[in-house]
Amino acid sequence: MILVTGATGQIGGAVLKNLSDVSRVRALVREPIEIEDAETVVGSFDDAGSLASAFEGVDTLFLIGRDNPDQVEQHIRVLDAAHAAGVRHIVKLSAIAARADSPLALMRWHHAIEERLRASDFAWTFLRPHLFMQNLLRFAGDVAERGTIAAPMSDRETPLVDTRDVAQAAAAVLRDPAAHAGQIHTLTGPQALSYSHVAAAIGEIIDKDVTYEPRSPQEFRAGLRDAGIPAWRADDLAGVAAAYTDDENAPTDDLPRLLGRPATSLSQFLSDHRDRYESGLSRSHL
Repeated sequence: MILVTGATGQIGGAVLKNLSDVSRVRALVREPIEIEDAETVVGSFDDAGSLASAFEGVDTLFLIGRDNPDQVEQHIRVLDAAHAAGVRHIVKLSAIAARADSPLALMRWHHAIEERLRASDFAWTFLRPHLFMQNLLRFAGDVAERGTIAAPMSDRETPLVDTRDVAQAAAAVLRDPAAHAGQIHTLTGPQALSYSHVAAAIGEIIDKDVTYEPRSPQEFRAGLRDAGIPAWRADDLAGVAAAYTDDENAPTDDLPRLLGRPATSLSQFLSDHRDRYESGLSRSHL
């Protein structure tokens, strides 16, 4: 049986949809809900007892959780419960640039969990996506109101990736985890693009002039803190451009190999979500 954590989240929910034809799939949820084509079990990363019940009969775990300062402790609790229950394979959603010396707390946390898995008896597979295209939807309000997107990305070019592709790739691995044991899949979009290019592409989709307004990390961080964003999150979002090396900003062919098709392009993603930019319903600092 496969257990999917983060089952009501953006990626976890999409993973479940991609596994709808698999007979034995269980979803870990925080509140009682029904999920089509999956058994559900109520529990949380902070409740060891609920985790023990969730892992009964499970041999493969998709590990994903909400970003927070307790993430390492929570995930280790999950791994301990999985080990006690006899789970054999962990497929972990990590991130490109996960390393101990990262300037971002989130990347250091991902690295610590990866290291725990490397030192364990589990078979493991790491999925390391780049920044998500879906984050661009948060600019919809600014695009509609001012025709701008503002971010601390300087002129760096990044190969943004569609979470729909990430979920489909995760499902492919979960269907045959043994074939991916000990592997790290680096998941990127097909092309590294600057935010100036992103702004122009949004404008082309909605037939409107859209420009990129670069923000310094300090200015961006201050805006986030004024909006009530926790300090650790504000620091990470403001410093994200510096988290990736040039090599880590280079597109890879891992997604096409896993999916059997090209990774989703930015133009296709924006076309699929044209209505969000035209309505301007989304508003956020990132």
